[in-house]
Amino acid sequence: MSSNPQVVPRRRTALFPRPMLLAVLFAILLSMLLADLLPRYAPGLLRFEHAMADWRTGVFSDRLPSQHPRVAVVGINDQALSEFKTRIPIDRGLLAKIIEAVDAAGAKVIGIDILFTRLAPGDHEQELIEAIRRAKAKVVLGAGDERIGLTPQEAEFQKAFLAQTGRPAGYVNLATERDWVVRFKAQAAENGAFQKSFAELLAESAGANLGKERRRIAWLLTPSDDSDTFQTVTAGTLLGGADDPIARAARAGLKDKVVIIGGLFPDIDQHLTPLSAQDNGRMPGAMIHANIAAELLDGRSIVQVEGDSWVLRLELVVLAGLGFLIGWRYRLRRQGLLLGSIATAAIVALDTLVFWQFRIILPIVLALLAWFLGEFSGVNIGRWLGHSGYDRKAWFFR
Repeated sequence: MSSNPQVVPRRRTALFPRPMLLAVLFAILLSMLLADLLPRYAPGLLRFEHAMADWRTGVFSDRLPSQHPRVAVVGINDQALSEFKTRIPIDRGLLAKIIEAVDAAGAKVIGIDILFTRLAPGDHEQELIEAIRRAKAKVVLGAGDERIGLTPQEAEFQKAFLAQTGRPAGYVNLATERDWVVRFKAQAAENGAFQKSFAELLAESAGANLGKERRRIAWLLTPSDDSDTFQTVTAGTLLGGADDPIARAARAGLKDKVVIIGGLFPDIDQHLTPLSAQDNGRMPGAMIHANIAAELLDGRSIVQVEGDSWVLRLELVVLAGLGFLIGWRYRLRRQGLLLGSIATAAIVALDTLVFWQFRIILPIVLALLAWFLGEFSGVNIGRWLGHSGYDRKAWFFR
C-alpha cells in the first residue's frame, strides 16, 4: 500500500511587493509629462480645457440682482451716425456732444473706448479736445499700443492727440485666444508706451484699490431681474431733448457712475467670450471693458491654477499616485472599472464645486488624464509585477 505524496502549496509571491514606491515614482514622472510636455506638444488639449472652463463660467459666474450700480455704457450705433457720411472715424463733433452730456449728467469717470489715430471728416478735432479738457469728471482715453500694428503716422497722431487732451490713456488691447475667444485680461507690453490698461485706469480713477490682478476676467451673467448687465444708453437717447422723459431718465442713471463711451456696431469690435458658449453671441469691446472695470471695482476675481505652478504639479501627483494604487489594488477585480467611473464623476463634481464656491479654475482635463493614466498603469503594471495568484508564465496566456 503506497501513500500519496504530500502536495506543498506553491507560495504566491509578488515580483514587486511595494507598490507605494512605484506609485510615487510614476506619479512624479507623469506630473512632469502632463504639466510640462503635453501642453507644449499637444496644445489641442487646451481646447478641451478652455471648453470646460467656458461651461463653468457661463453657468456659475456671478449674477447680480439687477444692473451693476457703478458702471454704465453709452453706445454709438448706426442710428446715431445716420446723418454723417462715415462710420469710422466717428464724427468728433458728435463725440464732443456725448462727452458734454455725460459730464452734465454727473458721471464720476468717463472712459472713451475709441482710438484716435487719424483725422475725422469735418473740422471738429479741436472741439473734441476742448470738451475732454473741460469735463469735470475724470476722463480716461483708450489707446492702441505697439501690438495692434499702427503705422508710424497713426502712432504719431495718437500720441499728439492724447498729449493735447492732458488726460491719462490706457491700452484697449484685448487678449484673444487662438479660438478667437476673449478669456483673459491683456497684459502690458514690455517697455510699451502704455503700462496700464484702459479698464485699470477707469477703476483707479473711481477710487478702487487694485491689488494683485488675476488674468482671468470675472464675467457677470444677466441679472436676476433680466435687465441689462450694465445700464446701456444709446447716443441718440442720451442727446434727446430736455422734455424727453426717456432721455432724462437715461441721463439720471449715469450719475456717479463709471461711464464707458464706445461703439455698439453689429459688425465692428464684436468678440466671442466664455458666455458665448451658452448662446454663441458676441460682445462689444466696450462691454468687455465694462466687465473688467466692474470686476476691479467690486473686488471680484477668478483664480486659475497655472500650468507652471507647484499647486498643479502637486494635484497631478496626488491624483496619479492615488489612481495607480487603486488600479493596483483592484487589478484582478471587476470593481476597478466602477471605481474609475466614480472617481471621474467625483473629479468633475469637485472641480465644479470649487469654481462655484471659490471661483478657482482647476485644470480638469489634466486631472482626468492623471487619474486615468495612473489607474490604467496601476492595473497593468500590477498584473505584471504584483501578486497575481497564479504562475507568472501563465499570465501571458490568460
